[in-house]
Amino acid sequence: MTSLEWQPGNIYGDHVAPVYSAVSYTWGRYDLDIPGAKRQKKFRNVKGIKILGIDWPVPRINPVEQFSVDQFSELIKKTCEPVNDGDLTLEFLWLDVACIDQNNGPQKMAEIGRQAVIFEGAHRVFIWLTKLCEDTLTNTMDILVRSCDTAVTLAEAKKESSRSQGDLMDWTGAARASLDDLFIDPWFTSLWTLQEAFLCPRAYLVPLEASLIRLTPNQKGDRLPVTLATLCSISAALAEIVAAEQASVSKSWQADMTNASLLRQERFLFDVNSMLTQRGVTALASRSPIALYNVVQYRRTRDDKDRVYGIQQVFGLRLGASAPGCNELNPKVFNRFNLEDQLGAALVENYPVASQLHNFTEPADEGTGWRISSSSIVPRLEIKTSFWNLQFHASCRFTTNKVKGQRHGIFDGQICDLAPLAESWRETQCDPHIKALLGDRSPQQMILDTVFEDKSKAKYNLKNKITSTDDGPEGLVWGSKSHDRVVPRGERQHRLVSALIRLIGEHFDGAPLVVLLLGSFADVAEDETLDAPPHDKYHVGLILTRLRTEAVTTWTRLGICIWQYEYNGVIPKVDACQRPDLHGHGTPLTCWRHLSDSFG
Repeated sequence: MTSLEWQPGNIYGDHVAPVYSAVSYTWGRYDLDIPGAKRQKKFRNVKGIKILGIDWPVPRINPVEQFSVDQFSELIKKTCEPVNDGDLTLEFLWLDVACIDQNNGPQKMAEIGRQAVIFEGAHRVFIWLTKLCEDTLTNTMDILVRSCDTAVTLAEAKKESSRSQGDLMDWTGAARASLDDLFIDPWFTSLWTLQEAFLCPRAYLVPLEASLIRLTPNQKGDRLPVTLATLCSISAALAEIVAAEQASVSKSWQADMTNASLLRQERFLFDVNSMLTQRGVTALASRSPIALYNVVQYRRTRDDKDRVYGIQQVFGLRLGASAPGCNELNPKVFNRFNLEDQLGAALVENYPVASQLHNFTEPADEGTGWRISSSSIVPRLEIKTSFWNLQFHASCRFTTNKVKGQRHGIFDGQICDLAPLAESWRETQCDPHIKALLGDRSPQQMILDTVFEDKSKAKYNLKNKITSTDDGPEGLVWGSKSHDRVVPRGERQHRLVSALIRLIGEHFDGAPLVVLLLGSFADVAEDETLDAPPHDKYHVGLILTRLRTEAVTTWTRLGICIWQYEYNGVIPKVDACQRPDLHGHGTPLTCWRHLSDSFG
């Protein structure tokens, strides 16, 4: 194998824009020469794979714990072979150890900034699962598919009487065991492979032998190769069913806390959900970069800065030392924290609505509530459109500035006090025409962050105050242990907003509580098209309060909300609080006002 250096114009030696394959795998933690690693005599004769055309040492990989040179060579050979009839035989492969000098900072940073171009441009990509042999991977995927098929069949039946507790235990137990076998591979815990997976969702999953794994024949008799998209599709279906079953089992458990079988079911469902979430497959299935960012906290990386460098390309960004023009002639020290600030600033400026549609499962560090963090999750909105298919019309603008080294978010847009908005939501639900369309659902859905978990003054410990209330569902959403519990649209949403208004007034000296209008979107079902109205339409808001601390008075983020203002073309006759979009069309907008200020 010979390495050819990239030249502008996508030129490699005498070849222009060659067709190539790529490999996603992990080896860093198995590098025998990693600084600080214990030198073992039995590995002193181990060499790295031979690569011509480079002047840097190829990493020597532990052949017992990861893979040998012969196994690596076999992988390289098979990546160039056709996958299906009529497919191409390739002569080129992008392989990190052959294309990146790991000790050359500027070159390494340049390649880090090109990961999207590299993996998205590959003709085919292979995910090498080195801990799984061919038989194990084949059996694991077959069991996972059958578990999913069983779960879907039972869910579609919708007949609780026809489903025994054994049915649930059978498929959750099989799913849990197969996921456990699959996720033992270190590919599912590497941070760099998380980004690569997002960039190439149709990559082939191959075992240590590098052979293609084909599923049991489908209805057409085809034996299709297993891809990452296959795994994501299965995971998304399982996650949806698990969420529904968790709610059902939890309700039954509340009614009978002595039932050991229910407790075991809840444990199995929790395990399956945790594995799918923490290994990132549900986030990959959602195609949401923000959802993927939450998985970073569960992944391993050698350098703390890679928690931004190793995920930035899913947002289409090149930050820090990987940015164009930042090289050894323009030295600057970057760390994880200023890289996270760079990432946050780029997102809020370019995506003012989507960048705020997340929830903090842990309190944000002081002054950082304007941007996403590794504790951010994408909320489950009760709408028809999947989150990442939403097309937002922005109604506000975000920028950032630095004061004494601390970057702050600045918003510029329309705000409305939450109280009159909440009143108009309840009035809407009383409208007979809207009631016929909504049923018992509330027009709004509010999802709160976890905030102020550790404040010195008791009056700022809002999480405890919210949790201690007895007349609302607030305890479901204000604790980090229950962040995945969403208050459904309905009467409980009205109680939630009322409790929040009351608590802010009672415990925060009458601090203002407002909604910043982020933007709007049309809710389009999968079988509808955006250019074929009418549709349901929603506004999106950011819930803010202005709090005084010992150092500063600032707007603080409390959560997000959406509210429906058009119902399949029907517009309710309510006060203008719900319709900030009418501003400038002859309708007085007394409750909405313009404000530009900082928040964090």
